[in-house]
Amino acid sequence: MANIRKIEGKDGKSTYQITVSNGRDINGKQIRYYKTYKPSDKMTQRQIEKELNRISIEFEREIELGIALDNRQTFAKYAEYVMALKERTGVKHLTLNRYKSLLAAIMPSIGHIKIADLRPQHLNNLYELLSKDGQNKITGGKLSNKTIVEHHRLISTILSQAEKEMLVSYNVARKATPPKVEKKEPNYFQIDDVAKICDCLKNEPIKFKTATYLLLVTGCRRGEIMGLKWTKVDFEKNQIKIDSNLLYTSEKGIFLDTTKTATSNRIVKLPYETMQLLKEYKVWYLEQRLFAGSDWAKSDFLFTQEDGTPMHPDTLTGWLDKFAKRHGLAHINPHAFRHTMASILYYKGVDSITISKRLGHAKVSTTTDIYSHIMKQADEEAANCISELIFK
Repeated sequence: MANIRKIEGKDGKSTYQITVSNGRDINGKQIRYYKTYKPSDKMTQRQIEKELNRISIEFEREIELGIALDNRQTFAKYAEYVMALKERTGVKHLTLNRYKSLLAAIMPSIGHIKIADLRPQHLNNLYELLSKDGQNKITGGKLSNKTIVEHHRLISTILSQAEKEMLVSYNVARKATPPKVEKKEPNYFQIDDVAKICDCLKNEPIKFKTATYLLLVTGCRRGEIMGLKWTKVDFEKNQIKIDSNLLYTSEKGIFLDTTKTATSNRIVKLPYETMQLLKEYKVWYLEQRLFAGSDWAKSDFLFTQEDGTPMHPDTLTGWLDKFAKRHGLAHINPHAFRHTMASILYYKGVDSITISKRLGHAKVSTTTDIYSHIMKQADEEAANCISELIFK
């Protein structure tokens, strides 16, 4: 049975310590669990006693079920443990880096609160705070709903681990109310835009021309193209193997990682014209390596700096931005090429499984969710084609 002890504070306000004993350890020492309750100033003594009775019964039941609530561990301390756990279990460096950035905004509001004392209202207050001006450190404005939901998901991930380890009875993040995120349609180029880009690329440096064409025809992410090596290019079968991702963080600098969805058999077929361009580019590449001589770094990357070291991923993004301005084109985001390729394939009637495999998605549902709007448009066009063919 729970034991309740009243503790008088220096400010005249009382708190109550609830103690539940549950057997003895291997040394014969009694195992005790503690929970602290601080009533509201507005509560009557009768209300306090009723609430204490409810909390005590609930606490005893949690102990009986094996849920050992750790009231001394704050959210900040437990989050530190979870981050170390994720690092040991192989979570990608870029993901961990993002988590740390999100935690920096989370901790001032709930870091000091014990994980067993966290309530949905604490999280809702945090989300309200993040939606105020000044929270975006870059613009000085408010954070987007999408970014706030990122904070919410990280909190939920941390508390989910605490629930799994039976430190809390339930994940309070599931009962919180994060803002709704409006689904944005993927940004992609129209066929006329693609034709203009290709026309403008004709007289551009072969290195950036080749990288841009690969972005367009493969649907690969920027880091996957920048991390591509010559050993992964099969000139006989007209294909490349995608299994690496070139990334950058301030802590690690430029580094090579596995792809976002690690897979060992992601083979992407390339058009004949692209393979011819790759052959031309390889001739140019070997000439640059020969010219550099002993100064050339021993690397097998397709796209390098003048000394053979891997190129910073942002270099391609920066070049595309200047390229677009130079030719009077709309802003070019490397990821838009990925969406463009997917949209073209859908309009040509290619199935979602094939497109998903080419994009490197772990699940076909990911592909259909992202491109649901494009799929609907493609289906409408298909219906119009059938109507033209049969009825007109």
